[in-house]
Amino acid sequence: MKQTVSHSKLPEFGATKSQTSAILYQEPTLEETKPQHKPVIELVKNFAASTLLMISIFSICLVILKGCADDVEHQKAMAVKHQMQFGSGK
Repeated sequence: MKQTVSHSKLPEFGATKSQTSAILYQEPTLEETKPQHKPVIELVKNFAASTLLMISIFSICLVILKGCADDVEHQKAMAVKHQMQFGSGK
């Protein structure tokens, strides 16, 4: 009456079998091992696209900074105008 209690409800499996065999693996062919070179036209297109993207980002940043600088100059001019109108408070 020797019984062992199993707390797991998983079924018991037999020996594990390999899911792969030697037939599935093949050495790469010579064409697959050669590095793939992109045509010159594609490289030029990629370079032009990335250059255009960088110029666009730089231009947007420049416009934002110029707008901020103009706003600061406007605030300074308004402060001077206010001081001239109401006095410097001395």
